Amino acid sequence: MPLPELLIYNTFDLPRAMIFVDGENLAIRYGNMLKARGTMPYPDIQYEQNVFVWRKSWGNLTQGRPAMMRKYYYTSVQGDEALIRDIEERLKDAGLEAPRVFKKQNQGQRTKGVDIALSTDMLLHAARKHYDIAILISGDADFIPLVEAVQGEGARVHVWSLSDGLNPKLKAAADEFRVLDDYLFE
Repeated sequence: MPLPELLIYNTFDLPRAMIFVDGENLAIRYGNMLKARGTMPYPDIQYEQNVFVWRKSWGNLTQGRPAMMRKYYYTSVQGDEALIRDIEERLKDAGLEAPRVFKKQNQGQRTKGVDIALSTDMLLHAARKHYDIAILISGDADFIPLVEAVQGEGARVHVWSLSDGLNPKLKAAADEFRVLDDYLFE
């Protein structure tokens, strides 16, 4: 018996999405929340202090709608090229197809290359119409002009963030918003 027409869909008919993760910011915020809660990461969460945090199941947060085209992850680490390659491989093993790991010059300082690369990639893909929805994982107000520029290209922007460090103006600029606390602290 054939399926009713309403249940048949082609993945090419779904909106296309890309995830852009300010991983350095996410890892710092997550570390702050771990410390404040006096807890350790759950076993299925991959975490490197101040460098990255990711849960493999996050690739399925959209549950297949929209169709996920690619997941970009931007972070930095203080160390040599071997450590940078190791972090890139760990991020790929976690299900992130496009990790961008920058060399950090000083411990404790954020790397502007992370924000610049994320902004460039997100806006370039929007201008080329590679996605319909950008999912920005960050709470940083520095991304408000980026959100507005991407929206100006006709794409929707969903912001996902931890509650720690979330700028309310970034939340207000987003087309949709999701708090990630429950996905990391069940």
